[in-house]
Amino acid sequence: MRKLFVLTLVFLGFFIVTKPQDAFSKAHFTPGGSGYMLASMPPPGLYYLMYNAWYQASDYVDDRGRKLNFPHTSTKVFSQTHRFVWSTDVNILGGNLILDLVVPLTHYDLGRTLVGGGDERHFGLGDPYSHVTIAWHGERYDALLSTAVHFPIGEYRENEVTSAGLGYWGLQPTAGLTLYFDEAKTWTWSTVIRYEISYDQRKTDLREGQNFHMESSIGKQLGNVALAASTAGSWQTTDARGKGLANGDRTKFFSLGPEVVVGIGRWGNLSLRCLFDLTVRNNPKGSMTVLTWTVPIFITGQDL
Repeated sequence: MRKLFVLTLVFLGFFIVTKPQDAFSKAHFTPGGSGYMLASMPPPGLYYLMYNAWYQASDYVDDRGRKLNFPHTSTKVFSQTHRFVWSTDVNILGGNLILDLVVPLTHYDLGRTLVGGGDERHFGLGDPYSHVTIAWHGERYDALLSTAVHFPIGEYRENEVTSAGLGYWGLQPTAGLTLYFDEAKTWTWSTVIRYEISYDQRKTDLREGQNFHMESSIGKQLGNVALAASTAGSWQTTDARGKGLANGDRTKFFSLGPEVVVGIGRWGNLSLRCLFDLTVRNNPKGSMTVLTWTVPIFITGQDL
C-alpha cells in the first residue's frame, strides 16, 4: 500500500509562460506543472521526475480582458524539466527534511507581434532552482513548508523575450496541504501556494513584480489509476519596475482541466494533465498539456 501511495505522487513543477513588453521581464515560475496530490511528499529515498509541458495560444489578452486585434500573436512553448528529489530521514519539528534540484530546458516559438520583429524561436537552459522542504504526514493529511531559490545561471540574453534564463535571483516561500476524505485515502484534495520574490536583473534596470501562485487538485484513486480535476492560477501583486515597462499592467491567469495518473510498477507513474485558460490579463490565452514521469530510484528500507 505504501509503495502504491509513493507511485501515485505528483510533485511540484516548473513552466514558464512569457509576457511581451517593450523592455523584457517575467517571473521564473508559472503554475500548472503539478496537480494530483501535489502537496504530498514522499518517504525517505531518492526520486527522479521529468516534466514535459506544451503551451499553445493564438490570442493575447490585455489588461481589460480584451483580445488584441493583431496578427501574429501566436505563442508556442515546450519545456522539459528534470527534477531530483532527496527525501532524507532527518527529523525537523516532527517532519522530514527534503532537498531537490530542478533543471529546466525551454523552447520558445513566438509570433512577430510579441517580439517586435520577425517570428522568433529559441531553445536554451533556464535558471535552475532548488527547494528546502519540511514535510509532515498525518492520518488524514500531508503538509509541507518550503523555500525555493532560483539561480541566475541559465542562458540569459539581455532584453530578449525568448531568453530561457532570466538573469536575476528569485526567492519563493511555499506552503502546501493534502486532505484525505476517507480512511483508505482514495479521495483527496491538495493545494500548494507560493509567493515569488524577484530581484534586480543584471545588465538592465528591470525588476519583475512579485507574484502569488496557486495549484490545486481534487482526485479519486481507483486501483493503480487516479482521476483528478486540477486548477492553476497566478496573480502579479506588485508592479514591475524599470525603464520601458508599462507600469500597472499586472499579469494574471486562472486555468482548469482534467488529469489522469497511471501507475507503471517499478518504473513509477505517468501523469497526463490538460489545463485550459479561463481568466487571463496581460498574457497569452491558450492551453497547456503536461506529461510527467515520476520514478523512485530507491526508497529507504524498501526493495523496489
